[in-house]
Amino acid sequence: MIPLTPRKGQPVGADAPPLGSPGTAMRILTISHLYPPHHLGGYEIACRGVVERMVARGHEVVVLTSDTHLDGTDEPSSPDRAQVVRTLRTWWDWEAFAPANPSLAARVKIERHNERALRRALDEFRPDVASIWSLGFVSWTMPTILERRSVPIVLTMLDQWVCTTPELDAWTRLFDRRPWARPLGAALGLETRLPSFRSARASAASRMIADEVASDGRWRLPDLAIVPLGVDTDDFPITAAVSRSWSWRLLYVGRVVASKGVPTLIRAMAELPTEATLDVVGHAHENQLAEMTELATRCGVADRVSFGRPTSRADLRERYRRSDLVVFPSEWPEPFGIVPLEAMACGVPVIATGTGGSGEFLDDAVNCVLFRPGDPQDLAAAARRVAQDASLRHSITAGGTETARALTMERFCDGLERIHREAAGMST
Repeated sequence: MIPLTPRKGQPVGADAPPLGSPGTAMRILTISHLYPPHHLGGYEIACRGVVERMVARGHEVVVLTSDTHLDGTDEPSSPDRAQVVRTLRTWWDWEAFAPANPSLAARVKIERHNERALRRALDEFRPDVASIWSLGFVSWTMPTILERRSVPIVLTMLDQWVCTTPELDAWTRLFDRRPWARPLGAALGLETRLPSFRSARASAASRMIADEVASDGRWRLPDLAIVPLGVDTDDFPITAAVSRSWSWRLLYVGRVVASKGVPTLIRAMAELPTEATLDVVGHAHENQLAEMTELATRCGVADRVSFGRPTSRADLRERYRRSDLVVFPSEWPEPFGIVPLEAMACGVPVIATGTGGSGEFLDDAVNCVLFRPGDPQDLAAAARRVAQDASLRHSITAGGTETARALTMERFCDGLERIHREAAGMST
């Protein structure tokens, strides 16, 4: 249950300031399909970073997220300051790692559970604004219910989830394709419609995300703001590079999938000196891990490639600092790409493809060295170039430090706080 409590540091009742008074704390209901420690990558970690900062700034936050528990996830470095309610059920088959296709009875049960969970949160917490970070695996009727209750909505997009994830919802998918069946949902007392997002405020972490949402999304979001994501300097304090000898320790951080360029990176290892090692750190489904391990064996580099997950954010920070080079080989249009920023904050040189939104802050020979996506020979050439040219290594590392100083989580939170205040009708 969610306790109904006064805003921290704010009077209640007759002595309370009117809504919109300067400095008024907000009650923010944050909705995300996953939330650390159970997460797939940087998206959910960024959500937690903003939530924790919002609480530190005096706002009250309740996080409504799924009951998904992922094995091997890293624990938060400190207890959550917000209340995290892990009760939503997902439309995702975690064993098969694919969209679920449950029976009609199971769909009704999941949808009823999620609608009740949201209504309970609204009744008990009474938020000033709902902050939606991703509906990737959960019920898309939740923002529809928010709209019916006139709760202001803010959409935060670190990727193009509003374009790609509605189809994952096995309940609304039924009625979106068969609108004539909506009376069935009404008879069951359940919502069936996707939201309008007519009055929603929205932000995107990169211009690329904003452009794709505008061209491919079913919703028009004319006031969409660009608020670049930033590195969390609590987890990754900005550190100047330390001069040391080169020892060919390469690091990859991220989901272990083909679109992230992991196969290309493994193939590139065969082009590098035999002393080169690669630490692949990130979430991998067992099928993906088996494929990557088999590829490393075929390429003759299995003894030089290791796979694992960080035990904590501190562990990940130390992995960055121990590496000689961080490789960001993404081949899909990367929405933003927080890994290069984390590496830059840790004083480590970066080579990358610069695809998608990552190209908006990655600058060849200034804060990184770029190589062609999907080209293991060009990746290896970029790595050798950094290894052999100490002056270049120093230059791009210094440029990376400046980039990390400019793009921080605090600055990201500033932008989102302003948008949430505007949505809630509170002065900034």
